[in-house]
Amino acid sequence: MIQLTRIFILSLLVLSCSKKVKYIDKEININVVPLPKKVEVIESNKYILLPKKINVFIDSDESKNLFDLISKDFKKLNYSNSFELITNKNRSNLSLEIDKELDEEEYEIAVDNKIVIKGGSLSAIKMARSTLLQLSENDKGRIIFPIINLRDSPDAAYRGLLIDLARKWHKVETIYKLIDLASFYKLNYLQFHLTDDQLFTFPSENFPKLQTKDKHYTKQELLSFVDYAYQRGVVIVPEIDVPGHSMQFVKKYPEIFSISNAESGGEDLFGGRVDFVNVLNMGKEEVYTSLEKLFVEVMDIFHTSPYFHLGADEANLKLIVDDPDVKKFMKKNNLGNDIHELYRYFIVRMNDFFKSKGKQMFVWEGFSRNGKIEIPRDITVFEFESLYNLPNHLVEDGYKLVNTSWKPLYVVRSGNPDPNVLPLKWGPERIYEWNMWRWETWYYKSPAYKKPIQLDRNKSVIGAQMCSWEQTDESEIPSLRKRLPSFVERIWNVDKKVEFDVFFEKVNKTDIVLSEIINDKSQDSLLIGFNIVGDAKGNPIREPFN
Repeated sequence: MIQLTRIFILSLLVLSCSKKVKYIDKEININVVPLPKKVEVIESNKYILLPKKINVFIDSDESKNLFDLISKDFKKLNYSNSFELITNKNRSNLSLEIDKELDEEEYEIAVDNKIVIKGGSLSAIKMARSTLLQLSENDKGRIIFPIINLRDSPDAAYRGLLIDLARKWHKVETIYKLIDLASFYKLNYLQFHLTDDQLFTFPSENFPKLQTKDKHYTKQELLSFVDYAYQRGVVIVPEIDVPGHSMQFVKKYPEIFSISNAESGGEDLFGGRVDFVNVLNMGKEEVYTSLEKLFVEVMDIFHTSPYFHLGADEANLKLIVDDPDVKKFMKKNNLGNDIHELYRYFIVRMNDFFKSKGKQMFVWEGFSRNGKIEIPRDITVFEFESLYNLPNHLVEDGYKLVNTSWKPLYVVRSGNPDPNVLPLKWGPERIYEWNMWRWETWYYKSPAYKKPIQLDRNKSVIGAQMCSWEQTDESEIPSLRKRLPSFVERIWNVDKKVEFDVFFEKVNKTDIVLSEIINDKSQDSLLIGFNIVGDAKGNPIREPFN
């Protein structure tokens, strides 16, 4: 009798709870990008209608920021629901929990009479937040979710986007939108290209003349970017591009960074003329100690990043080879007569410095395979041009790679009216055909021009990065918002799950949600540009992209 009474009371409790849950009959259409690994529809054509006041349970103080974010996100989507934190898990409508049984970047979302989100780490739950936003639908101002079980995790560990802040100035509000864009499509790294020949956007206290007037960020703004991104599951990786692309160093502090005849210029990497040397004088000890002071400042700001990108590409060493300081330094350090050994020495020494600070160094493809000074294997190479060093050689030699294939992962708009200065953009469908172990380029001198370099799948390629170069502030969001999802899909799911048309239909749906999150509906025409090819005499000409 007692047992029957207990069963009766339990039944009443279940019934009383079920009355609080309302459902909506509606055809289920899952629009989540990148596509989840596994989705199980529990009840077809049925959605849960969340109450006006949504009780949220979190299992740690760290998750408090996520609660705040989710509350703000759904307000942006014009839902009338309010959110309230509670301490009783059993009375929640939405719970966010760490489950150590899951992999670090794995998460689950279970929707039935409530929503339960579990992740292998806080980072995984942050990614689940983006999925939650994409799953949500509006029913007369109230939030509804399909009755499903969803399990997801990425295939690639490194999922990046580069923003070029050193050639085209970006407003502060645009950068916040870009962080939201990266988080929305579950990127985990956003690289800031902070310096180049044109601008120096980092505010150094040790070298205050470096910063470009009216086109640099304050330390408070940069710290705010770092914190804003981290809360949303994105780590900002700083890049100070040296020893090439360094005209700002040479012009602003010639007494430290310049060679003796910097103003005489010389021939650039492509056979043209430069009026000013843009390569650091790597033959002066003061250059190394000054860079270390600057880098400490940068690391203090970008404190969430375990990485530091040195750049180290396209250094025109011919411009400094005859400098007396360079010759003296090379002799003192037994570097011989090959200027490339000084360049390799520079990379090794900078790597030793970053390791002493607990950071891992990134570089662009720039050093050759051959050289007396060995480039350490703990440096991660961002392979883009397949010109200085081939990806298959780097893998064979034991390096970790991030695929930044010039084609189709570069999104470039120079803004130059000269018809010979070419835009470089590929459409979403072309990007969708790429894979993480494939390198192509538009540049006819590269071995990857006529025939793409396709590697077998291997763990040495840890991920990929889309690179947005020279984009104006106004063109950045429109250019990326429809291209980035195709890129992310190919590294989240290295095996295609659906045809492009099916996938892009989902992108168009998630893009509507994104517009509300970033308060920006601007779109790009998705037009593409041209290849640079060589004619019979080797002169550069252009032809439409394929």
